[in-house]
Amino acid sequence: MNKILLSASALAVAFATVPAHAYVMEWGYSADNTFSAATYTAGSGSTTAAGPGVTALSWGTGGQSSLVIGNNPATGSVDTFVGTTPPQSAPFLGNTLSLTHNNNVIDGGSASLLTATLSSAVILTPLNPVQAGFPIGPVNFNISFTETSNAGTCAVATSPVPCNDIFVLTSGLLNFDFDYDAGDGDGLVKYFINIFPTSGGVLSTLENSACTAAGAAPGCIGFSTPENQSTTLAFGFTISTQRLSTVPEPDVLALMGLGLLGLAGARRRSRNA
Repeated sequence: MNKILLSASALAVAFATVPAHAYVMEWGYSADNTFSAATYTAGSGSTTAAGPGVTALSWGTGGQSSLVIGNNPATGSVDTFVGTTPPQSAPFLGNTLSLTHNNNVIDGGSASLLTATLSSAVILTPLNPVQAGFPIGPVNFNISFTETSNAGTCAVATSPVPCNDIFVLTSGLLNFDFDYDAGDGDGLVKYFINIFPTSGGVLSTLENSACTAAGAAPGCIGFSTPENQSTTLAFGFTISTQRLSTVPEPDVLALMGLGLLGLAGARRRSRNA
């Protein structure tokens, strides 16, 4: 019988010595991403209801804006990373999804996005040695969004006019560990998973005025999105035998301020002989 035990785990710079275990050295993965929830302000124009299979949200009149999930479903394989220095590229880095905000100037009085939840359901499948796959998550990325006024003083002090809109990630960027028994006699062995932005360079700690405008606490994590432009944020993940000493991007201190989401409880599976 194979067993999987998931437990919440915070980022840390301290780490333990790797025990002498036979690790699963390659994993297949499949991530099915969808918007499971969304709320909008009152106003004119059509809006998209979230639900199973929904990968794009749109709102506004005069030139609809949208939030679009790309690279879906994300599939591939990733090698187990042995060490503490964050890997930067394949074969140790998997790509789980991308998120693009297509920002258009919408009419005054139009309905606009307030909040959204992006849910990522991941299946991990050991490839070396080969075993049956098992689910992780779903991982929920909770988003707060503010469609700012296109005139007057901008909430983002560095923004041009028309004003940048504001995207805040209020939870997600899951960092956790799981114990897995590959049935090789070694028993449960611990692995660490980190999910983090890998490209775009746009996620950072926002200035307090932008956080306040988005209904978030000072020090919130997000990015501002220029009008008439598209901004894309890609997410990747690693599976390692030790805690990574840092998370590659963005600033690890910013990520540690998120109050990282963890998976609690236990999951078990049985493998047919």
